[in-house]
Amino acid sequence: MIKRVAIFLLVLLSAFVRAQDAKPPISYALYELGYLYSDSAKAGIDLDIVRELARRSGREFTTVYLPRARIWHELETGSLMMTGSGIQTPERDAFAWFIPCLGLKNYVVTSAADAHTRPGDFRSNPELLFGVVRAFRHGPAADAYIDDLRSDGRVTEVADSEFLYKMLLAGRFHAFMALLPSIEFYIDQYKLQDKLAVSDWFPDDPPIVHYLVFSKKAFSEADMSEWRTLVAEMIADGTLEHIYATYLGAQNARVMIDTLR
Repeated sequence: MIKRVAIFLLVLLSAFVRAQDAKPPISYALYELGYLYSDSAKAGIDLDIVRELARRSGREFTTVYLPRARIWHELETGSLMMTGSGIQTPERDAFAWFIPCLGLKNYVVTSAADAHTRPGDFRSNPELLFGVVRAFRHGPAADAYIDDLRSDGRVTEVADSEFLYKMLLAGRFHAFMALLPSIEFYIDQYKLQDKLAVSDWFPDDPPIVHYLVFSKKAFSEADMSEWRTLVAEMIADGTLEHIYATYLGAQNARVMIDTLR
C-alpha cells in the first residue's frame, strides 16, 4: 500500500513538473528610461525586477527591447505578455492587468545658470520654451502648467528622454520635465552635475504610481492572484526597495516604496 501511494505521489509530481515545463516563456518588454532600463548598459531597475520575478516564480522570461507605443499595442493583441514601469489608464484596463511596484515624481531640469527660475517667471517670459517626452504624464499641476504653455506654442515634444538633455544643452528649449531615474542616469552618463539644476516646481503633485503590466490575453484572474502575492512579498521583505536603492540611493528608494503603502 505504501509503495502504491509513493508511486502515485511520484506520478503527480512528474505531472506538475511537466506542466511547468510546458508553460511558454513569459515575453517581457523593456524600454529606454535611464536607470529604469538602459539598453546600452543592458541594466536597470526593470531588468533586475524581471530576474527576481523569474527566480521566485520559477518561470522563464525572455526580454525584448521595444518602443513604448509598440509595447502597448502588442500587450493589447497578446503578442507580448508583460512589461514594467507602465501607467494605468481606463483604456489600458480593457486589455491589461496592473500591479503597483513603484512611485516616481517628475522634476524640472534647467541649466545651472537658470537654477533659480520659478514657474511664474518662466510662464511670464514668452521667449522661454519647455520640453517634454511625448505622451508622458507628469502630475495634475504639472500637466496643467504644460498645457498652458502648449496653448501658446511653447512646448517641444520629443520621442525619447535622452533627447531632452541634448536639446536643452543645445539651446533648443530652456527647461524640461523628467522622472528621477532619467535625470540621475543622464547626469551621470554625460557628467552634467555642474551644468544642470533640478527643481521641484510642483511640490503638491504626488509621485505617479508605475505598474507591472500583464496582458489579459496571457494571464487569467487566477494567475494574477499569484503574481500579486509574489510582488507583495517582494515589497514586504525589502527586495524592491533594495533594487531601487542600488540605482537611486536609499532615500529615493524609500519614497518610491512608501507611495505604494
